[in-house]
Amino acid sequence: MQPIRLASVILLILALAVPAAAVGKEAGQQPAADPNAQSLTDFFKNEIVASPRAMDFKVEGGYADIQTETPESSGRYFLASQVIVSVAPDIYKLSLSFKKKYQRDVIDLSPEYFFTQERSYYFWYNGGDRIVLKVGTGRKEFKIQKKELTQIKVKSLETYTVEKTKLGMDMVIPDGKSRIFLQIKFI
Repeated sequence: MQPIRLASVILLILALAVPAAAVGKEAGQQPAADPNAQSLTDFFKNEIVASPRAMDFKVEGGYADIQTETPESSGRYFLASQVIVSVAPDIYKLSLSFKKKYQRDVIDLSPEYFFTQERSYYFWYNGGDRIVLKVGTGRKEFKIQKKELTQIKVKSLETYTVEKTKLGMDMVIPDGKSRIFLQIKFI
């Protein structure tokens, strides 16, 4: 007989608790914090893609002088796209896509054709004064002289303005018989 009474007491407590919770929400009370919120934040922490904390430059443009096995596909390629992805703290992967228009000897109405070259480089950068690239099995280091230029303009004896201009930097990456020219700008 005891187990039946205990079950009915539990059901009575649950029946009274549900309407009380509903009344509390209607009265404008805040719901209790979800006990799983921290575990959900930990679970989705890799889903939030923010710019890398030390990445303070972007690739503005560039081109490549690429030597291939055929003379039609060798020559100057323009930078079609670029992507920088963080792979580890302070280590990034730079993926570049270059294109070159195929020059035909005869005039025809066929669609244009582009040769495409894909290049990827890993580099280390922590926001400091150098960028170190891994090219093949070797490394290429680029020293950063200045990231911005500060000018103070005096307007009168009491007033002045401070103007900061972000600077750019040219990089030449030797890659076998090819050379990659990139222009970066600090942000």
